[in-house]
Amino acid sequence: MTVPSETFNPISTPAADWSDPANWSGGVVPGAGVAAAITGTTALLDPGVTIEASLALAGAAVLSGNDGAVVLGSSAAVTISGSGALYANDSVVNQGVIALGAASSLSVVVELGALSGLTGAAPPSFANTGTIALETGATLAITGTAFENTGTLALAGGTLMLDGGALGGGGTIDLAGGALAWLGDGVADQQVSFAGGTLALADPLLGAAVSLTGFTSGDVLLLPTLADARIAQSNGQVTIETATGIVEGSFALAGAPALSVVASGSGSAVVIAAASAPAPAYDPPCFARGTAILTPSGYRPVEHLAVGDPVITASAGVQPIVWVGQHTSDLATHPAPHRVQPIRIAAGALAHSVPRRALRVSPDHAIALDGVLIPAKLLVNGATIIQEQDCLAITYHHIELARHDIVLAEAAPCETYLDTGNRAGFSTASSWPVRQKRWDRDACAPLVTAGARLRRSRAALHDRACALGFAPAAAATVGLWIDGRPAARDAAGRFAVPLVHGGRAIIRSHRFIPAHFDPGSDDRRELGVAITTLRAGRRHFNPDDLAQSGFHPRASGDTARWTDGNGVIHLPTCVRSIAVDIAGLPLAWQRAAPPQ
Repeated sequence: MTVPSETFNPISTPAADWSDPANWSGGVVPGAGVAAAITGTTALLDPGVTIEASLALAGAAVLSGNDGAVVLGSSAAVTISGSGALYANDSVVNQGVIALGAASSLSVVVELGALSGLTGAAPPSFANTGTIALETGATLAITGTAFENTGTLALAGGTLMLDGGALGGGGTIDLAGGALAWLGDGVADQQVSFAGGTLALADPLLGAAVSLTGFTSGDVLLLPTLADARIAQSNGQVTIETATGIVEGSFALAGAPALSVVASGSGSAVVIAAASAPAPAYDPPCFARGTAILTPSGYRPVEHLAVGDPVITASAGVQPIVWVGQHTSDLATHPAPHRVQPIRIAAGALAHSVPRRALRVSPDHAIALDGVLIPAKLLVNGATIIQEQDCLAITYHHIELARHDIVLAEAAPCETYLDTGNRAGFSTASSWPVRQKRWDRDACAPLVTAGARLRRSRAALHDRACALGFAPAAAATVGLWIDGRPAARDAAGRFAVPLVHGGRAIIRSHRFIPAHFDPGSDDRRELGVAITTLRAGRRHFNPDDLAQSGFHPRASGDTARWTDGNGVIHLPTCVRSIAVDIAGLPLAWQRAAPPQ
């Protein structure tokens, strides 16, 4: 059976009236069982009109109460793609289903009534007795009204922003998949069910019958206005207090998990399940101080950017910054400095004038190449892209937008911040809801850390380095050190061994990382020289028999043993000289002098 359909094409004047058949493509005002669509225009609802149709809103479509309410009946099924809005003078009512598709948005605004000071006017309200469902990235913004939720609000990775009114009604809010519910006023008589989400209470003064269920590791209760919050738990009841013991609110907690309070930026507190307390983060992805980000007014240093400042993005043009963070690391005392030492991408390393000057980012900061995101540390080639191992301290900055996106940093396409659980790694940050996200679900492009796509990008960068004049060459210098001194070497390549020595020697050489010279290699060991045999007079020794330290294990099929650049060997007794048979030397990049 074919479902009849109607498309709203307003022609009536002076208003685009929902109830005028002339405004509908088939000349019939849609009712129950009819699939209606409104795209990019506004339909006005007269007082007393109830929508019972299946209705698709798209392209910033608006349903507006004409001096009255917007009412969706029990048969109504409204779907939102792109953006849409419900405007009313006194109330909005949903008795059916409102479904927001991925990355869509719906604004609910009640403008008049008691808020405008009209004598005797009823308080503005948004009443939901049905179901409102949000998919990943969707946003429901409710402004200027109380929200009476007696039905179900299901946030599967979406965001609820309730500003200017209290929440009540005895309904349920389901938070899953990294969802966020930001409640700007009082809350009473609601059950919040957690399956991976954040509940933000701008006003922690909770009313009666507020309960949380399913709260466990990964879930967050954010108190953005109560930095000194404390939590008291007793018999399944949780009390929110200030540091001085003033009770701000309380709620029931099913399952009674132990809670812990952690800091989250200026003026905020975060409550988590104690078992999920985050470990210290040492490697948040960031831009080094001084990196210039493209904005509508030109390039600006990242440390000068603030919340609300616009930046130019790859997907949506101009977007405002919603969060900024920074942290400084002392690499001399850092427990794992290689995780923080900046990656330096030389001017022109990615393409002509890209970046426009040297770009410094943290090792895990992703660069956008050929439609994918690749951590900078995986692009290091030792020539045009290096890790600054002599860096003693570094200050990093990052910016977050409403959605993960690409900005131009020194003309190079780089990711904005994606909260994958390392926000605590920033020592100073503006307050913002904790939203732990995932690369496979929330990133603006696929993250690539291995495989053919990584090899293709690395090969292109290798070719680019060669085009800029870099070429690999063998570093032939190899020395033998005995008791802290270099041993003399004769014309035949034999090293002299003193009569008295400490019983060991060090084979010293340059070292290299194979993946820096072969873009198809995943071998990131630091290799020195490959030794096949050690010869002392007529005696020949396998390097495995004399190696003490500074040697890599043999890989499958290896006929030689690689050092790490400082291979320590045992010196056999009664040896006057020793020769080292080498099958492989370290590589080094050399760059041709530019033409005069």
